[in-house]
Amino acid sequence: MTVGQLLTLYADILTELRRRGLVRTKNAPLGDLAEYAAALAYGGLLAKNSEKSYDLTAADGRRIQVKARSVDRNASPSQTFSPIRTLGFDVTVFIIVDADTNSVKSAFEWSPTEVGTLGRWSEHTKGHVVRIGQIRAAGTDVTEMMQGAWAQLLDLVETVEPD
Repeated sequence: MTVGQLLTLYADILTELRRRGLVRTKNAPLGDLAEYAAALAYGGLLAKNSEKSYDLTAADGRRIQVKARSVDRNASPSQTFSPIRTLGFDVTVFIIVDADTNSVKSAFEWSPTEVGTLGRWSEHTKGHVVRIGQIRAAGTDVTEMMQGAWAQLLDLVETVEPD
C-alpha cells in the first residue's frame, strides 16, 4: 500500500475509535510525517529526535521547527498546535492537514519573533501556543511548496530507515 492509502485507512480507524469514545484526537503520526514532508520540501535533513529547538536543517542551512495539525471541516479556529517551548530555530512551519482528504490546506513559516509576539505564552505548558486560525496572520505562505512535498510523501510505497 502507498503511504496515502495507509493514511486513509488510519484515518478511518481513528474516526471509528473517536465515534466509540476511545480516542480524542486524529493527530498521532501526523507530526512525524509532516517533518518528513518538510524535509522533502526544504531539501533538508531531519534532526535527531532529541533536538529541542528544531526538527530539520534545510538545504540553505536554516533550522526549521515543524508543527502540524489535522483538522476536519468542523474544526474550531481556536484549536492549537503543540506548544513551542524554545525559540532556537530560524523558522517554524505551521502545517494544517485536512483530516477528510489527507491534503495540506495551508502552511506558513513564522520567525521566532513572530512566534514570541503572536503566540500566547502558556504557563501550564511553558511554551508559546499558536492557534490554527491565526497562522495566516504573519509569516510567509509556503502552502504550495508543502502541498507538493505532502503529495510526494503520500505516493511513497516504501522508505528506508535512516542510519
